[in-house]
Amino acid sequence: MKRIINLYLLPIILITSIQVSSQEVTLSEAVEVTDIEQLLELVKDGATLRTEEDKKRLDSFNRSKQRQEKLLADARWLLKKESNREKRLTKQFEDNDSRLSDLEEQLNLKIGTLGELFGVVRQLSGDAKNTYSQSLTNLEFPSRIEFLGNLAERKELPKVDELERLWFELLNEMNASGKISKFSSEVLDTSGNSSLYDVIRIGQFNAVADSNYLRFIPEEQSLEFLSKNPDGSRSSLRKLSGFEEGDYVEFSIDPTRGSLLNLILQNPSVIERINQGGFVGYIILIILVSGLALGAYRFNFLYNSQKSLIKELDTGKFNQGSPLKEIDDVLKQKDNLDQDQLETKIEAILSSTGPLYERSISSIKLLAAVAPLLGLLGTVVGMIGTFQAITLFGTGDPKLMAGGISQALVTTMLGLIAAVPLLFMHNQLDTRSREIIQIIEEEAIGKIASK
Repeated sequence: MKRIINLYLLPIILITSIQVSSQEVTLSEAVEVTDIEQLLELVKDGATLRTEEDKKRLDSFNRSKQRQEKLLADARWLLKKESNREKRLTKQFEDNDSRLSDLEEQLNLKIGTLGELFGVVRQLSGDAKNTYSQSLTNLEFPSRIEFLGNLAERKELPKVDELERLWFELLNEMNASGKISKFSSEVLDTSGNSSLYDVIRIGQFNAVADSNYLRFIPEEQSLEFLSKNPDGSRSSLRKLSGFEEGDYVEFSIDPTRGSLLNLILQNPSVIERINQGGFVGYIILIILVSGLALGAYRFNFLYNSQKSLIKELDTGKFNQGSPLKEIDDVLKQKDNLDQDQLETKIEAILSSTGPLYERSISSIKLLAAVAPLLGLLGTVVGMIGTFQAITLFGTGDPKLMAGGISQALVTTMLGLIAAVPLLFMHNQLDTRSREIIQIIEEEAIGKIASK
């Protein structure tokens, strides 16, 4: 009977075992069930174990529930806090957005005004750069050109220190243009060699070094000596070269900033003018010098002769070889000569006297007439050269024709210059020779009449 019961209870035991194992009740080792009491004890032990496990799980669940409730409360508090913060930030955002709109409007107004100012600054910088690059003061302050160029080409707004420097450069130029300063700089001489000199700058007008005017070359930002200085300027230039602060020096400046000095360079000297006349001009000058030398010699001869004749007439003593002496000798022979013979000898003396005092006067007149003709010849030769240049090169470059035109005009000028004094010389010599001859004739007629 017990075996039958055991057979029927076996499935229940198996199920119970499975349930116990499912409830995490493990047995360390298998227990052999022999009777129903053991089975009941095992079931009771399993139920006790399940009750303890359920209690543990319940306690764990309650603790978890409390934690979750606390977390939920914390989350609700945090949500409320963040909601309040959201409202506050939303209001702040709206206020900032409104303020930002106002500031943007103010910024646009200020940017518009500042943009106009920036445009003025750029234009002023560009104008100042172009002006200062042509100024003598730029040799002392070369760095400003780069600064003004960068400021004129700037795309962004200038800084405050850049605006202050622009203002400083403008004031510095105004101040430097009214002062005389001394500085060292490289200067080119007439041969093209560069040397270091102490340069004296007179405002924006002139620069002087080594008692010579200097010419400013803006393209190269350099100085060079002039090939020549204005007449009479050497003494004042020497005084200016050695001046000290507080000294007073009389000095000529070029208010055109070099234009007048350039005209002086372009204006040829007398020698250069003569050289422009070519060989015809040289011939005219030879004629002029020869005529003046001959005229001076004859003028001296006639002056001394007239002076001597007047003295002879005043004293009554005639010099040997004098026409008055010869006339007086003939008149002493009046008793031995008839009237015709006497007049013939007197006329012979007067005839020989005339050529003596009129000698070379006609030559001077001839030279005075030839000089303008040679000037005309030079004009023709110069015009021929001009027409040849036009034929070869056209009329595009006036410098190619300048040589022929210069020769044409200079020779004409030289011819007139030579003719005028020679004509005056001829007139004076002719007048003085006639006066001498008239004195002799009057003396001869007077003595004949007195005898």
